[in-house]
Amino acid sequence: MRRFMFLGIAVLTLAITFGIVACDPDDGGKIPKDFGIEMVQVPPVGTPTPYSFVMGSPEEEVGMEPVRETPTRTVIFTQGFRMGKYPITQGQYRAVMGKNPSFHQGAFEDATFPSTPAGIARKTAAEPNWEVENPDMLPVECVGWYEMVEFCNILSELEGRTKAYNINKAVRDPNNINTGADDVKWSITLIPGTNGYRLPTEAQWEYACRAGTTTPFSTGETITTDQANFNGTKYLPDDEEGEYRGTTTPVDKFPANGWGLYDMHGNVYEACWDFIMYAWTEANSYINYYTIAENPDYNPIGMAMGERRAERGGTYGLAPRQARSAWRERCNQTRNNYDDLGFRLVLPLEGQTW
Repeated sequence: MRRFMFLGIAVLTLAITFGIVACDPDDGGKIPKDFGIEMVQVPPVGTPTPYSFVMGSPEEEVGMEPVRETPTRTVIFTQGFRMGKYPITQGQYRAVMGKNPSFHQGAFEDATFPSTPAGIARKTAAEPNWEVENPDMLPVECVGWYEMVEFCNILSELEGRTKAYNINKAVRDPNNINTGADDVKWSITLIPGTNGYRLPTEAQWEYACRAGTTTPFSTGETITTDQANFNGTKYLPDDEEGEYRGTTTPVDKFPANGWGLYDMHGNVYEACWDFIMYAWTEANSYINYYTIAENPDYNPIGMAMGERRAERGGTYGLAPRQARSAWRERCNQTRNNYDDLGFRLVLPLEGQTW
């Protein structure tokens, strides 16, 4: 379901300068406008320490893939964090970066689908779902991983925060072992002691997605297309077929999870910080971080090197299996033509730094 396809702001409003969220007065404060990034505290206030959960899938979980999701281990966070209530929207991305690269922009007549059986089926499903009341509330996609990291730094500076990433475009990253000789491979390193925006780690993402649950989904043992945007196929044999929409949906269309986070299952994959690694000398098999991680694992950030970056949460075009809390997928850092890959942000708690 993937389609192969500076800052342009002259005037900044007080909302971006001071991080104030502008909302319609009668919408309950739910819908972010323009570039307002609403953040949710993870875990919620009052959660007893240590902040811990079991990461990965038990062997009996339907659809689990051992090479990606096992063995399970206990993850412990020494501090909480804040996470975006929604994935970054097209309106927010345009407000910060001055452009909207997304394929799904709410104008069906301008969309191009491949003339294959799958493409025709997708076009048929997408047409009645394409028009949305506010396209700015669709998740941004067709953004490369490196562009996401740049977005984090730019937004941090616009809000008067200290940048969380050191981005060196002149030096190829020795930890990125992708075999593509012409790949960009900027060197990206974390800057400690900052309060800027970051992409979540896989552990942060799964912890927030689960919201205290241990089931395959934060919704329980299964999930429906009234709860998330996926391709409508069954997860469990007794489930009913759901709606295949063929396109992305507004980030606030479905109910939030137990911690107030929207769209954690389905719609678009969400990029994370962690490397995913293949062993190219071993028939392209995974080198699974889970098999080498400590247990318990404190504040994990994944492997020191790898071939791609992790993405989580499933998409509008994939089965519910890929939307499970523990499912792990990967994206090429240099590709900016995934029409089903977006991102959400994390911040340290108020008064704290990374």
